[in-house]
Amino acid sequence: IVVTSVGGGEILALVGDTNPRFAGLNRALDAKRQIGSLVKPFVYLTALEIPQKYHLGTIISDAPVSYKSGGKWWAPQNYDKKDHGDIPLYKGLAYSYNQSTARLGMELGLGTVVKTIKRAGYAGSVPQLPAMLLGAVEMSPLEVAGIYHTLAAEGVYTPLHAIRDVLTAEGKPIKRYPLELEQRFDAEAIFQLQFAMQRTLREGSGRSAYNQVPSSIDLAGKTGTTNDQRDSW
Repeated sequence: IVVTSVGGGEILALVGDTNPRFAGLNRALDAKRQIGSLVKPFVYLTALEIPQKYHLGTIISDAPVSYKSGGKWWAPQNYDKKDHGDIPLYKGLAYSYNQSTARLGMELGLGTVVKTIKRAGYAGSVPQLPAMLLGAVEMSPLEVAGIYHTLAAEGVYTPLHAIRDVLTAEGKPIKRYPLELEQRFDAEAIFQLQFAMQRTLREGSGRSAYNQVPSSIDLAGKTGTTNDQRDSW
């Protein structure tokens, strides 16, 4: 788990193993795993940044899709193995539909979606393959926390940090680490995305969260799983 303060980017808590006293591999920092559907908000954000064409109510198709990739055909299916026809854009994210997301991402362009992920703060490489639209990119929990922090902070990027100041033994500051802020996404697009991510928790793939949290609290989030739930976020 990685817990950060929204806006300030401070790492408030970090646990790298199910045994918090384990001194080996810190999975929160160093275990890179496929992020699965956690990538989808960045596909939909790419669309919402084109307000003359897309908004939460724009009708998109969740019919079957197939694309040629690496000499083979790639034909993603939805988790429930069903097609859902024409749906409002927000529902494709809230219910984590693979077919509508893949179609939307291919219409926007792989390179454009990759740029959105990078603008959110990811410094690693993202393969420009259709499967990337459904999460075929590996990140650590810390890296995921970084790009999701940008979404939570109204589109303002700040690097995550765990150090405020370096002090002498007498408590005098040697070095300070001032807050770095940069508005990287349109506030209106982020507002719409946050609403869609609230619907994810209210009615979509993350609704079981409210088994633990009072319904009076508005949560925004996204679930992510890979094949056979090898990775679950």
